[in-house]
Amino acid sequence: MALRFTSDRKTLLSAIMPALAASSNKSTLPALEGLLFELCGSELSICGYDLEKGVKTQCTVMGEGDGAVILNAQKISAIIRNFPDCDICFEINDKNTVTISGGMSEFSVHALSADAFPNLPELSGDKSFRINAGLLKEIISSTYFAVAQTDARPILTGEYFEIKDDRLTVVALDNHRMALREETKAVAAGSLSEISFIVPGKSVYEFSKLLSDSEETVIVELTGKHIIMKVGSTVFFSRLIEGEFFDYRKAIPTQNKIFVKVDTGLFIDSVERASLLIDDKLITPLKCSFSGGNLNVSCSTQYGRVNDNIPVSKEGDDIEIGFNNRYLLDALRACKDELILASLSSPLMSMVITPAVEKEGSRYLYLVLPMRLNG
Repeated sequence: MALRFTSDRKTLLSAIMPALAASSNKSTLPALEGLLFELCGSELSICGYDLEKGVKTQCTVMGEGDGAVILNAQKISAIIRNFPDCDICFEINDKNTVTISGGMSEFSVHALSADAFPNLPELSGDKSFRINAGLLKEIISSTYFAVAQTDARPILTGEYFEIKDDRLTVVALDNHRMALREETKAVAAGSLSEISFIVPGKSVYEFSKLLSDSEETVIVELTGKHIIMKVGSTVFFSRLIEGEFFDYRKAIPTQNKIFVKVDTGLFIDSVERASLLIDDKLITPLKCSFSGGNLNVSCSTQYGRVNDNIPVSKEGDDIEIGFNNRYLLDALRACKDELILASLSSPLMSMVITPAVEKEGSRYLYLVLPMRLNG
């Protein structure tokens, strides 16, 4: 019997939109630009897969004929979005044309045979843990910005996850900055007590968009080469990056002697104001001068000069240090505390940003490398 089912628009969209994130829009293989629709009884599964990451969702429909077919992801999502709120019927004929009808509208869409869809990896692993969806979303959003965007060192294009007992550590770094987040009692370890793995940054980012700020549980399973993350009726899977991650602990300065407490919001506002004269195409350092109880943020570009001042509380010597304004802003915006601690030692050593008051069981650390100041 050929594929045939009926469903309301909202149900279809709830299954199509997550899978859309894993379809390719630049592939030479048409199947990778499509979504695989598979119907068995009243269970419809929809899958997108670009050979690196994939999303498989399920929903309940009024099934009238089992079958499977590939439909172009962008076209089918646009069609369903633009239907009115009504029941929508899918029916395929023997020429691989799918008729989609609802209300007073009808589309005939050319489809591909389900046989053209790539084989999916095994979607269950022998190692697993559980984590709160809202917490995982927050961890990813507070670290993803430091993932390397070029593949000169492929290992750095991923986020490093490390689990020891019930402590989860997530690290992202490139050649200019590092983001670290550590949560104690964040995971229910399940079948493992110690493991580390590297997930491609793009996969981590796409998965975070599927998460809500809720108390839902994410079930994470691992195979030798893939990670599978399950939340509700959605299964997200991605290949892992193989190799040894950089020893991030060695990058964290331990000899800092200058400690500055600063209001996060004031610091962000000051850097944003000073950045107004910076051309992103040119490398112009933003100078931060910590002197007494004052932080002066300044720069000089072809457009002019700017000086901005905010109050701080400092222990140690005065210091002038330069930063890439965008890298500094990324780190500051990731800080959730009203008051942060900036730790420094010299104009040539990284600045470490941590919360001014540590919270039990939760920690973040951001490291920003300096830029050499002219003159």
